[in-house]
Amino acid sequence: MNWVVICDEVGALGWRLAGARAWVVDARNVAECFARARLDADLLYITADLAARLPNSLLDAALLSERPLIAVIASPAGGSRPPDLEQVVKRTLGIAA
Repeated sequence: MNWVVICDEVGALGWRLAGARAWVVDARNVAECFARARLDADLLYITADLAARLPNSLLDAALLSERPLIAVIASPAGGSRPPDLEQVVKRTLGIAA
């Protein structure tokens, strides 16, 4: 099964560990990436904050389509703008200054 997650950079790290193809997008190219992912995926997840940037008519039609199965998932706290990735990794590893 080919599954794609459209999310932020921090979320993409976890989704990739789970075996998903995670696409990191920003507000400028979310519609383009969403359209491309619909053609490529069997299962498509998109975070709520990024889904909100799509035209309602596009999202509604996509959610009603038979393929791919699409789910809007929870957004990370603070929206799709990720924190400094280097600092997040350092805090996680316990080596933050």
